[in-house]
Amino acid sequence: MGRFARWRRMVQAHGHRLLHRAEEPDPLTGPAPSLNRLDALVEGFAAGQSVRWALAGPPRPLPEAVDVAAYRIIEESLTNARRHAPGAPVSVRLRYDAAGITIEVRDDGAGAAPTGGGAGRGLIAVRRRAERIGGTFSAGPRPDGGFIVRAVLPAPEEMAE
Repeated sequence: MGRFARWRRMVQAHGHRLLHRAEEPDPLTGPAPSLNRLDALVEGFAAGQSVRWALAGPPRPLPEAVDVAAYRIIEESLTNARRHAPGAPVSVRLRYDAAGITIEVRDDGAGAAPTGGGAGRGLIAVRRRAERIGGTFSAGPRPDGGFIVRAVLPAPEEMAE
C-alpha cells in the first residue's frame, strides 16, 4: 500500500474527509479529481519514474475548488516531469498551514522550459486555475538543475467543511 493510501486511511479513520464529494463519481468522467485520489495518481507516475512525496501539517478538509486545483496542479506537474525530464527523480511536497496549502513539485532533470507544439499550455491553464481561486503560482528552472512548480492555494482553517 502506498504512502498516500495509508495517509488517506489515517485521515478517514479520524473522521475527516478531504472533500465531501471526493468519492462521488461523475457518471461521465469517473471520480472527481481530489487529493483523496492522489495516491493512485502518484503510483501511476511512479511506474516509470521515481516519485517521492512529503506531507507537512495536519491534513484537513479543503473547499472543493481548492481540492480540485491542488490535484490538477500535481497532475500537470507530474505529466510535465515525465515529458521533459523522463527518468529523473521527482518529489511532491504538500504543506498544510492555517492559511491554506502549498504544493511543490520538483524534478531533477535538465531544467529546460517546456518546448514543442503545446509549449507551456498546461502550465498556463494551471496558473489560471490557481489565480482564479485567489492563489499564486510559479514554475521554472531551479538554479541547481531541474524544474520546480509551486502553488500556494488559500484555504483558511475557518473554511474547512
